[in-house]
Amino acid sequence: MGSLEYALLFIAVFALVIGVVAIAVAAQPPGNLVAIVQYVVLFWIWVAAGICAWWRRPMNGIGGLLLVGSLALILGSAGYFGVPGLYAIGAVFSSSALSVAVHLLLAFPSGRIRDRLSLITVVLGYITSLFFDLIRAVVFGTPAFAPVSFVQSTIGVTVMIMTAVVLVRRLKAADAAHRRILLPLFTYGILAIPALPMIPNVLLPLGVDPELVTWMQGVLLAGLPIAFLLGVLRGGFTRTTPLEALSEWLALRGASRPAVARALATTLGDSTLRVVYWDAAHARFVDERGLEVRNRTGDAGRGWLQVLVDDDLVGAIDYDAGMIAEPSPVRRAAEVLAIAIDRERLTVQLLTSNEALLLSRARIVEAGDRERFRIARDLHDGLQTQLVLLAIEAQTIANAPSGSDAAGPAEALRRGIDTAAADLRRLVHDVLPAALLEQGFVAAVEDLVDRLPVAATFRAEVDEPTVARPTAHTAYFIVAEALSNTVKHARATTVRVTMTQTDGRLALEIEDDGIGGARINAGMGLRGLADRVDALGGRIEIRSERSRGTNVRVELPCAL
Repeated sequence: MGSLEYALLFIAVFALVIGVVAIAVAAQPPGNLVAIVQYVVLFWIWVAAGICAWWRRPMNGIGGLLLVGSLALILGSAGYFGVPGLYAIGAVFSSSALSVAVHLLLAFPSGRIRDRLSLITVVLGYITSLFFDLIRAVVFGTPAFAPVSFVQSTIGVTVMIMTAVVLVRRLKAADAAHRRILLPLFTYGILAIPALPMIPNVLLPLGVDPELVTWMQGVLLAGLPIAFLLGVLRGGFTRTTPLEALSEWLALRGASRPAVARALATTLGDSTLRVVYWDAAHARFVDERGLEVRNRTGDAGRGWLQVLVDDDLVGAIDYDAGMIAEPSPVRRAAEVLAIAIDRERLTVQLLTSNEALLLSRARIVEAGDRERFRIARDLHDGLQTQLVLLAIEAQTIANAPSGSDAAGPAEALRRGIDTAAADLRRLVHDVLPAALLEQGFVAAVEDLVDRLPVAATFRAEVDEPTVARPTAHTAYFIVAEALSNTVKHARATTVRVTMTQTDGRLALEIEDDGIGGARINAGMGLRGLADRVDALGGRIEIRSERSRGTNVRVELPCAL
């Protein structure tokens, strides 16, 4: 049992003792035992509801308000004890329970007053009960008593109307989930709060027994915490835990990633709470699966609190602003779990990058298999067939009778050999261009640009010996694929290719004035380029708006 449980147990025992003592005192003449029993029962009902609320949500103010209301009830009953010194106390606090009830209704379920109209209503309620009850006690028996009572009744009716208006507006504005929680209590409040002061004003002039009127008011007052308990049982107050429990959870080994959100949701009593993580590489928030999450700062029904570790953004907490009006308990809980959230952020990034790496490797393997299949097909269906036919022609020439004219067949055989050799050179060039091996990648890229059928410019500021071979080869094939796409699909009239080297990074830019619309995932070529870049730890960016051309920017590390 923790400190909270001990404190609530003490309050329960203390309330029980106060009730028993009050009944014992009222049992002595000239006390009104029936009235005191009624008030004590009301007192115990309110205390029980307050203890329940405080236990379920230690950081919420509803439990404290219910306990304050129970205290107002027992103080308001002081005049029924028959003790002369207590009459004044009972007179001053006779209607204070009503103002607490108004405060409780307008603060439910977060425990905080959230808007100006509600604040004005609560302040007027306390002025009506405490201030005017004090004035009435002072002017009792004088001609001023009637006008003071009239002013108090007028303001009291105004407060009740304002309370009903606020509650109705909140019910209309609430979504289905919140309306289900608020409906029992707010409906009861809309009906009961105005009825409490009106019952004596209507029934007493009609000659109804005052004790019956008092009992009717007591039943209405008892129904308020009961309606609150219905809200509790229907999910309005999810059980929370003290912040110390978060520290204990943080010390456990093997806590899974979703447990961070579950621990915060349990502590704050918000089952809709979500923890999202900051992905600095892409400047976005992601969930535990790596999927992008929209920032909900502008959503009136939701709260959004960013979590920092040493001034670095690591994540955010998305919570129900209707249940948790103030961000301070969320902030305190987030401070306890900030390191865990940062750890899970890194885990999310690792898992996301690992999944992307696995997919990238699978695509590279698939591209390699596809390229090997193409080479094998070209060798089998093209070059091999040509060589077989050339061998047949050569055998035909060899078997020809001596003295026959072999000049024509020999010339055809020579042309066939030349064609086969050209196909072989093309095939080797596709696998690894000779210019790339013999002249370097800058000269090979320049050769690509020079052979384009469209107007093209090329600029290179690269210290070629400092560029690793995998980077150089990747840079060449990136330019080759981009230029191939430009010629085949872009309908461009001009192309610009730029290569620069800065701070150990090789930057490539290929820009055309074509029709645009290129996407990385639209074809295997660009997807293959992106995988090559990722494999080397580089970055690729493609901007290709419709009718505005395509711009491909790539950064690669020079040294590996």
